[in-house]
Amino acid sequence: MNFLDRTGARMLAPKLGVLVAAIAALVTIVPSPANAATPSLDLRVLVVSADGREPAIAAWTAQLKAEGVPFDLLVAANEDPITAARLVNGPNSARYQAVVMASADLVACGAAGCASTTTPDELAVLADFERAFGVRQVIAYTFPTADLGATWSGVAADLDGMIASLTAAGKAAFPYLGGSVPIEHSYGYLANPAPGTGETFETLVAAPGGESLVGAHKRADGREELVVTVDSNPWVLHSRLLLHGMLRWVTKGVYVGLLRNNLSVHVDDVFLPDDRWDVNANTTHEDDGATVPLIRMNADDAQRLRSWQNTNKLKLDMVFNGGGSNEYIQDNGSDPLASVLIPNRAEFRWLNHTFTHPNLDNASQSVIQNEIKNNRTWAGNKKIAIRSGELVTGEHSGLNNPNMPAALNNAGIRFIGSDNSRTPDQTQIGPARTVPRHPTNIYYNTATREEQLDEYNYLYFEHCTATTSTTCLKQPATWADYVARESTIMLGHMLGNDVRPHYVHQANLAEDGVLYDILDDVIGRYRRYLTTPLVQPTLTEAGTTLTRQGAWAGALATNKVKATISGSIITITPTIQLDVPLTVGPTAKERYVNASGQVAWRDFGAVYGGARSAWTSVKANQSLIVDIAR
Repeated sequence: MNFLDRTGARMLAPKLGVLVAAIAALVTIVPSPANAATPSLDLRVLVVSADGREPAIAAWTAQLKAEGVPFDLLVAANEDPITAARLVNGPNSARYQAVVMASADLVACGAAGCASTTTPDELAVLADFERAFGVRQVIAYTFPTADLGATWSGVAADLDGMIASLTAAGKAAFPYLGGSVPIEHSYGYLANPAPGTGETFETLVAAPGGESLVGAHKRADGREELVVTVDSNPWVLHSRLLLHGMLRWVTKGVYVGLLRNNLSVHVDDVFLPDDRWDVNANTTHEDDGATVPLIRMNADDAQRLRSWQNTNKLKLDMVFNGGGSNEYIQDNGSDPLASVLIPNRAEFRWLNHTFTHPNLDNASQSVIQNEIKNNRTWAGNKKIAIRSGELVTGEHSGLNNPNMPAALNNAGIRFIGSDNSRTPDQTQIGPARTVPRHPTNIYYNTATREEQLDEYNYLYFEHCTATTSTTCLKQPATWADYVARESTIMLGHMLGNDVRPHYVHQANLAEDGVLYDILDDVIGRYRRYLTTPLVQPTLTEAGTTLTRQGAWAGALATNKVKATISGSIITITPTIQLDVPLTVGPTAKERYVNASGQVAWRDFGAVYGGARSAWTSVKANQSLIVDIAR
């Protein structure tokens, strides 16, 4: 029994008969030049997998989820046939605006060999659909063939380490990229354009020798497809750089969803001292300045932070404890650290971390409220501007304390920090919503490179087991190894539409300033490959976005929103009040009612990465209407 007999017999046997009728049915419902009605397309992407195991499809579904794009995943080996009824709602109405195929022929491999999980008739139905409605297709990873307008150059290899580049056409398709695209840990085929009669093939991403890795193929019948001949997965850098642009290409620049590249870094314990790691005893001396000195930023460290921020045009969030400054006032009545930070207070962003950083797991309501209030009062006396509705408790303590909801309500707190490694989902605590923050392997008890690297290798090499970590090292990390690993993790969050802040500690800005090496590397890599500015959401902005993303995902899962495009008009109608994300081209107008009660038009959203996008609040059963032709 061959592979298809084992895995595809149920699927293939009924398909042939069904598809004959399906193709005939499609002819009667697709639009034609004689039909005066403008076709309507649902703003939804169809993702077609052979067997559900392709790394490139995993990358695509991750990207669509991250940006909030509605999509259906069809696994050909397990599903009913691809029919006209699956692709259209009726005459002039398509269920999908774009198609992503795992490969050109949807081949899956098993122990007995490889074979297609679809029939030629099914692919013909899909082709007819794309031709009739002008729907584009991305082929996520495929071998180049004449049918795709290309030929194989003869090179098939692991392309790890290759630096690909955008062509002139590629720069137009990926306007947010600088030009170079590093290929990581992926196999690929180098292709040469070879379009047939009446066809075109335009390379967008080229290998150093000019061969195509990503090319736009236009067939003689008008169908357009993006031919990708390098594999990908959700974690490699070229996926994170290219898939956003591929999404924009396949949707013709209009889709429900949006992306921002975010980097907010919270520096906890500002004005307090932190414990120190002992490189000889491999232990932390907690609150024991007699054994080893505690770690606290000094005036020089604060000046270095000012200089770094000005150079990089970024601001770190000072998550502060005012009580710590009071404890370090010297005979001259001044705290050396505060003497730099406070006169230059406007150069930083400030966030309430409670006055003395107590553990609040068992604290009374009054203790919690006083810790919040006293830190606010201290900040007010120093003319430090803070957002009163934000809070990060010491060690994220007290979040499960039954006294916390009432305390937060009385203090007017609306967003409170939590640990993303423990509670990655946003939760409600009384009136407040949590904002999960990414922990880092930049430890709170390290101020020198020696301390940081020693503790890192102690945890991930010397004393690492399967029960303590999933990423044990085979040999001790060098400083360069460590920086590259941590930078890669942070960069992945930044490119994944992840609004969650990262948090470190003031100790990491003292002495050697171990944080700077990580930030310099990650920001340098970001700016090497991308031209879009980094967004630095506040805790409130991050919390608001997470709330929107959660509500949007829930509305998609329960079919509470309908989004279509007909001609140049986009219409999005939810059945509940909902903030909806939308990305369009560089120009578009949204309809609104002005102060005089008249219908008017205004620019939609804001330009980011060459496209306009925004979250827009829409009332239940009303519509957001955007015209991309205005």
